[in-house]
Amino acid sequence: MRLFISGILLLSAQCANAANNCDIRAIVQHAWPEAKPTAEGTMITPGNQVIDITGTSPQSAICRVWPAHPELTLAAVPLMSQEKIDYAHNGDLELLVLNSVTLEVKQRLHLPERMSDDAIRITGIALDTARWKVAPNQTAFGLHITRSGSSRVNPIGEDALSLYVIENNQLRLILEGIALTANSGEWDGNCAGEFNDTKRILAIDASSHKGYADIRVSEKSVKSIASVDAKGECTAKDTLGKANWTLRYDGKQYIVPQQLASLE
Repeated sequence: MRLFISGILLLSAQCANAANNCDIRAIVQHAWPEAKPTAEGTMITPGNQVIDITGTSPQSAICRVWPAHPELTLAAVPLMSQEKIDYAHNGDLELLVLNSVTLEVKQRLHLPERMSDDAIRITGIALDTARWKVAPNQTAFGLHITRSGSSRVNPIGEDALSLYVIENNQLRLILEGIALTANSGEWDGNCAGEFNDTKRILAIDASSHKGYADIRVSEKSVKSIASVDAKGECTAKDTLGKANWTLRYDGKQYIVPQQLASLE
């Protein structure tokens, strides 16, 4: 028994060490052993896609130990095309679940075109390891993708969340692209115009459908209309809004209403 406990403590210590040293370079080398390093600090896969491990761009690979399962580490790895088309990017995204100690890849999911963008650019990706307890024996993890438009007079941006689970030893999408924050506007570049700002909070509900908990969505929004008044000053009138939804699992995914969907 003492030996068993010592083994558990050793594994915990190893996992804790892995958590403090999430090495994306080592992860990429384990997952793509034939990838070649470049002078720019990136890696080139056998399929001629670029993996940025510098951490200096929105297309950089990221990793994080999963607090709900510290023996596992999560990684999100953009696989970008080497071809440059104006300011657009073309690329896929690969999600990995790895052993936190050995970095053995346990599950992986390839998401074609997930990192492609154009005028509305991807500005960042982030792993979400909040306790998304979607079923009694199932905890999901999330991926945030933030986007922002380049137009000054027609600003637009969002933070979209997708959720994934490990089921039957496979990594699987269960909620795709709900916009947690969304902002947009149209104005003359000086004063007059209309702006919309929306924030949403998700919470796991006590009710469930087809084995997965319902997800409550609480929304707060502000619609602002700006104009030049009689004194020549720019003034704005705000209209506040609230709304609530319940997302239900249909046996494959949570159904996301169109008005909550992301720009993807």
